[in-house]
Amino acid sequence: MTSRPLTRSKTNRIFGGVAGGIAAYTGLDSGIVRIITAVVVLVTGVGPILYILAWILLPEEGSSTTGLDSIIASFKSRSGNDNPNPTDLR
Repeated sequence: MTSRPLTRSKTNRIFGGVAGGIAAYTGLDSGIVRIITAVVVLVTGVGPILYILAWILLPEEGSSTTGLDSIIASFKSRSGNDNPNPTDLR
């Protein structure tokens, strides 16, 4: 039995691919994972927080890029500061 890493799905996604990735990892249908997520949200209210954390921490399928990497890259591109060393005044 080979061990696969838990990743966000690129193809089976509605928002961030977290449910699709969990479904692929566990072998469950993605609809069942989404229903379980909805029940957790309704019962505990922590579902959105867990989903956002999973999106931030899990890499996307086929890459090592996480949601946090995407957020950081977005901020860097908006700032227009390509200088990796802000103390260097060249």
